[in-house]
Amino acid sequence: MDEKPEPIAVTAGLAEWAATLTFGAIPPDVIAHLKVCLLDSIGCGLFGALQPWGKISAETAIALSGGGDCSLLARGDKVSPSDAALANGTAIHGFELDDAHVSSSLHPGAIALPPSLAIVERQGASGERFLTALAAGYEIGLRVGICAGVSHSTSGYHVTGTAGALGAAAAAACALELPAVEFTNALGIGATQAAGLYAARLGAMTKRFHAGRAAQSGVLAAYLAQRGFTGSRDAIEAPFGGFLSTLHGQHHAETMLDGLGEHWEIVKVGLKPYAACASAHTTIDGVRELRSRGLRAENLERLTVHMSKKGHINIGWRYQPGEVITAQMNGPYAAAVTLIDGDAFIDQYEERRLADPAILALMPHIEFAHDPELDRGGAGKRHAVRIEALRRDRSVLTVEVEQRRGSVTHPLSYEEVERKFATW
Repeated sequence: MDEKPEPIAVTAGLAEWAATLTFGAIPPDVIAHLKVCLLDSIGCGLFGALQPWGKISAETAIALSGGGDCSLLARGDKVSPSDAALANGTAIHGFELDDAHVSSSLHPGAIALPPSLAIVERQGASGERFLTALAAGYEIGLRVGICAGVSHSTSGYHVTGTAGALGAAAAAACALELPAVEFTNALGIGATQAAGLYAARLGAMTKRFHAGRAAQSGVLAAYLAQRGFTGSRDAIEAPFGGFLSTLHGQHHAETMLDGLGEHWEIVKVGLKPYAACASAHTTIDGVRELRSRGLRAENLERLTVHMSKKGHINIGWRYQPGEVITAQMNGPYAAAVTLIDGDAFIDQYEERRLADPAILALMPHIEFAHDPELDRGGAGKRHAVRIEALRRDRSVLTVEVEQRRGSVTHPLSYEEVERKFATW
């Protein structure tokens, strides 16, 4: 009888790679892109820290910590590393403006930057150590998210809260320079804290909190592991009770190790020009294009947006005015406000606009539909849309958008990133 091959140790393999990662081993183009993402994340965090949920998170961190070594974005107070990660992660993910990676569905900056910053600041470590930790957190978080796949994210989990906990643990463990065994324990402890229910999009602050909680989980995981606390060495790949087996993972765990250290997912991280769920950005791009060709709210009879299953689940539901997050996660709202204003940035998601009669009047004329043909491109093309606009004169305008502006195929320039924050 043939013996079954030994299972590949994925959790330990990721840990061994990250534990020995050096700044010099990271390609220059990866570092360059990481620095742009860093600039973007800091800007998002400074803005998010001023929002109600950002203020509550920071005030809670201050109250619980009673002082510490770690900075809070947009504040002069210092708190503990875990509390800083909680507040800063919530702030970075605080207005749907932070970076996004299409095939993983992860917002990596919000989960990797806070633990890297907090621990490096407390340790007094170098800038190179900071960027190395940031790279480890990004890359491992992205690879876990890709492997978890569409089956994971369409089952009700928010990837930034789940895969994000592993990415954050990797960033924190790398910042602490944990050896491979302790690093593996940190990933195991991070994995068991994975959490985040997508129901938050319908009108609660908790979606913003998912990033902060994942970042905090990573810090706790690394410090526990440093002191000898153990985590499952096969937390990701375990056939029962593991990350993928429990949370509806789609792909084989060993794919996370493919090309590790040679092929970098970091360079595929995109930045956001709009303050909306990334799944809505191709719709916004498409409506802006149709607007340039003469489509207006006054002449629209019906707008139909065809999209993938994942996209439709994310944003294709019926809009009812609620909290800001409700509008930011909704496709019909994005289409309507873009048709009226020509944009979907901060002004378009102010509370005064959420029940704007002009926006609500367009809702009966806007339809989002799942098109199985658009599922064929897989996770990497899950944002693809085909839009048809029937005007009142019975003329029809159409547009197809495969990847959003700001994605790796249509990147924002460094100057555009700077302008994004200069307009606030």
